[in-house]
Amino acid sequence: MDIQIKDLSHRFGEKSVFEHFDLTLQDGGLYGLTAPSGRGKTTLLRILMGLLSHDAGTISQGVRYSAVFQTDRLLPGRCAVDQLLFVRGSKKDRAEAARFLAGLLPENSLEQSVGELSGGMQRRVAIARALWAESDCLLMDEPFTGLDEATLRQTLDFILAKRQGRTLLLSTHQKELLTDYPFEWLRI
Repeated sequence: MDIQIKDLSHRFGEKSVFEHFDLTLQDGGLYGLTAPSGRGKTTLLRILMGLLSHDAGTISQGVRYSAVFQTDRLLPGRCAVDQLLFVRGSKKDRAEAARFLAGLLPENSLEQSVGELSGGMQRRVAIARALWAESDCLLMDEPFTGLDEATLRQTLDFILAKRQGRTLLLSTHQKELLTDYPFEWLRI
């Protein structure tokens, strides 16, 4: 399903973030969103997810989103596998979730509390959780923060392999590291 954003406007007090903004995300497309800090990348993603109301305009309804936020928002005290099971599945899916995560994390870390994992490993758990959730569109807000270049590339390859044809919209300040990938780059 294409995602249509038409005539979107949003203000924070006197500050206008969007005025009559239009965007179409084609079903299954790969989109990178880049702009200087403070231009509305996170605001747009929050509006799409329904976490923030817009002042005017329309957005396609009925789209299921999964997201990676700028902060990982993991369940404290729970292991990496449990983070995936929280968004989809039952105990029967535990082995499948562990196999999925093993594409991003060392096998010996899958049952550790996420608080015991490094920041980069926690980031990859958050990414895996968004991919594991049932959705039509993946929204990723600065998903590669804290990852070195080699891990970034490994993680992006994993995302592209596991997105199952879903639309992907990610915001980043690291566009120069992603030029080898087939993103359509958008600016706000």
